[in-house]
Amino acid sequence: MKIDRKQAKAAAKQSLKRNYWILVFTCLLTAFFGIAHAQSLSSLRAVTGDTSNTDTVGNADSASLLYEFASGNIGISIDGKKLITDQLDQAQANFDAKKQQSFSLGGLEISYKEGEFAKLANMFSTGSYITTIYKGIHSITGSSAAAVIILIVVSMILRLSLTWFVLNVFVVVMARIFLESRKYERIPLRNFFFLLHSKNWLHTAWVLLVKEVYLTLWNLTIIGGAIKNYSYKMVPYILAEQPELTANEAITLSRKMMYGHKLEYFKLQLSFFGWAVLEAFTFGVGGIFFINPYIEATAAEYYAALREQAKEQETENADKLQDVYLFETASPEKLAEAYSDIDQMIHETESFTGGYTGARKFFADIFGIVPRYTEQTAAYDRNEVNKIKISHSRFELEGKVYPTRLSPKPHSPKRDRLTAIFYTRSYSVTSLILMFFTGCFIGWAWEFIYKFIETGNFVNRGVMHGPWLPIYGSGAVMILVMLRKFRRSPLAEFFAAVVLCGIVEYFTAYFLELTHDGQKWWDYSGYFLNIHGRVCAEGLMIFGIGGVAFVYFGAPMLDNLIRRIKPKAAAIVCAVLVTVFAVDFVYSQKHPNQGKGITDYPAAQSSESKAE
Repeated sequence: MKIDRKQAKAAAKQSLKRNYWILVFTCLLTAFFGIAHAQSLSSLRAVTGDTSNTDTVGNADSASLLYEFASGNIGISIDGKKLITDQLDQAQANFDAKKQQSFSLGGLEISYKEGEFAKLANMFSTGSYITTIYKGIHSITGSSAAAVIILIVVSMILRLSLTWFVLNVFVVVMARIFLESRKYERIPLRNFFFLLHSKNWLHTAWVLLVKEVYLTLWNLTIIGGAIKNYSYKMVPYILAEQPELTANEAITLSRKMMYGHKLEYFKLQLSFFGWAVLEAFTFGVGGIFFINPYIEATAAEYYAALREQAKEQETENADKLQDVYLFETASPEKLAEAYSDIDQMIHETESFTGGYTGARKFFADIFGIVPRYTEQTAAYDRNEVNKIKISHSRFELEGKVYPTRLSPKPHSPKRDRLTAIFYTRSYSVTSLILMFFTGCFIGWAWEFIYKFIETGNFVNRGVMHGPWLPIYGSGAVMILVMLRKFRRSPLAEFFAAVVLCGIVEYFTAYFLELTHDGQKWWDYSGYFLNIHGRVCAEGLMIFGIGGVAFVYFGAPMLDNLIRRIKPKAAAIVCAVLVTVFAVDFVYSQKHPNQGKGITDYPAAQSSESKAE
């Protein structure tokens, strides 16, 4: 029975309208990875003049060692250059030259002189990281030939591993995204990791590898390769629905489903020729924003139609395609049964009456701060946790998202980490004070140890004389309370922490310079992406990662320990720490901590106008 091509295309357009941006993004990823639709990006690069990914090997930049390793050209002279000697030396020379470069855009300095980010940016932009690896291997083996051979073998293994176990598997991920778009209004970003969640990533990679081996063998015949290429077209879609199938089961099922449809599918592809011409005229833009996702959505519709036929005809192994709700929506009754606990949580949160009122409500809702821990606090926190659980599953309950609980192999239940870590909790004033001093001490210990490793000397870092750096403690507490509304999204929490810490660090440095005649306690000049030497990308990245780790793990675990302390004892400890800290702070205003390794930086100019 023939598949109605017009009907498939009409349904594909509806699917594209339903989840347009996520489908465009999916195809753009495949083009970026070079898996499919790469011609769209190639055309766009050609018209914009970006030839960074072309295969031209005419100069030292484009003939990078990484390119040569990947292309298997090691040992071959190109344009009179001996890749093993000349290019290694050239890469190192480029690295040394670029290390001296820096330029400014207003107060933003892009420099390659100091810091790990600068080294990484320099190494990868010049290709000298290959030189670094080569020298490391050479120092171990003591042989140039052995170092080259090892480098070639390792690079080939890494390239093949990246291709077969990461990039190629994304074809199945793309198939799954387009199949879900046929029936559901939303596609969560977590669905890009469905193979990881179901623990089928490596198995899927193996099945695709077997398929390619079969195709390679068939390509040795006169026309076998062309025929089998169409016979195996449905393998990614079969794996997207049922990733547990063995390689032979998936390949055989695809072959049987495509029996009598290979020419038909070829004609379907040929029907997009006019769109291909339009893509060429739009220099790839049309392909990126419509044509590529339209083609993939049509292919998903074609698979759905073939699957239905295979089920009706009782094709061998078709009974193993059991993901029913990938092709039809579940009834409200079925969803209510599967998500009964979420439905119950919705009713409980809507009828929750244990919240705070007045000023307590403001501080609890906005900042997550409570005067002390009570039963009311525990009830409020449990309600907040339930809200997050509801947000994760509500769309599934409403039938707008694929119901993971009704999949043929539901994800194995895990320990309720959200309730165990309880990162949405409220924190008492006592707990926040103790966390402030914990952050101050950890920051001081970090810089103390770092300076000792760097210089071999014991240096008491910071403006104050005690074992604390207030900027770390302040940053930790500010991330915890000022960014409370971002806790439901780790990614948003990370970027918010970067911005907040950047503001705090910049203006703290500015204030210290302003009040101490331009004296600096830190200087990031020469670091990659720094602003007036007061903040840099490398430091902010560390603050962002540390902030996320603190919010989701460190603070909840520390709070669990603090809650075990008797309230009176905790209050006494807080009072003592605050008193000692206040004395140190007042004393340090007139007698700041200074000396080698602390303030041995050039004094800043007294005003921003002079600095600029």
